[in-house]
Amino acid sequence: MTLGEKLKQLRQEKGLSQPELATEAGIEQSYLSKLENDKSLPSNDILRKILAAFQVSLADLMSDELVQKDMLRLKQIPDVEQYLAQQSQNQFIKRRNLLLAASICMVIAVTLFYTGKSKLLFNEHVYQYESLGVIYDNEPDSMFTRWSIDYFPHRYNDNASEQIKQEYQKLKLEIARRYHKEYQLTSNYLGEQYRQQVDGGRRVYKYTDTVDFVQARSINGWFQIFGVLLFSIGIMGFVLERRLFK
Repeated sequence: MTLGEKLKQLRQEKGLSQPELATEAGIEQSYLSKLENDKSLPSNDILRKILAAFQVSLADLMSDELVQKDMLRLKQIPDVEQYLAQQSQNQFIKRRNLLLAASICMVIAVTLFYTGKSKLLFNEHVYQYESLGVIYDNEPDSMFTRWSIDYFPHRYNDNASEQIKQEYQKLKLEIARRYHKEYQLTSNYLGEQYRQQVDGGRRVYKYTDTVDFVQARSINGWFQIFGVLLFSIGIMGFVLERRLFK
């Protein structure tokens, strides 16, 4: 459909004759006839007057798919040219935003999937720490493992005096009485050892590599699921961009 045909269609829909429309638009009937027969192209001012008479905006006229087929000729009208330039700019912005959003979705998707797969944030390895007993404030951290060297004040051997041997055995029994293992499991590696205050003193927990089992965390699975979902959304964004702006 050409512009002339569209003008004629609008006039008939409004129930106006050519003389009536010409009067409302303030133009000659003969000139209106030329416009409807595509023998002339309206000036900017005339097009505005005709659209005002129809109470139709330029955007409404240009959105008509049939009129768009006559766009090459209509570009000669300044208002139409400006409108098309603005539409082109708006389309570029929408296209850019869609591609940007799709790209961001895919970047976040890969990050989430990798985070869940590699378990970087939520480690599934559980570390075991062992404490042999409660250590008093005036005792070294190695009390239960090196008490005879770091804490016993005498050198003990087979030639030691009977008193030293008795003191040694007494301390040995005391250590055995206080010997009480406790374990703590944590998903975070806290170093080779750490201290924890308890009633009567402190416990020194040392890392043991004898236990290293996997404790599954559902959040890592959710990371991967959301990663796949966002990646799919990103792909759909690129597909929509090709279809909407081809």
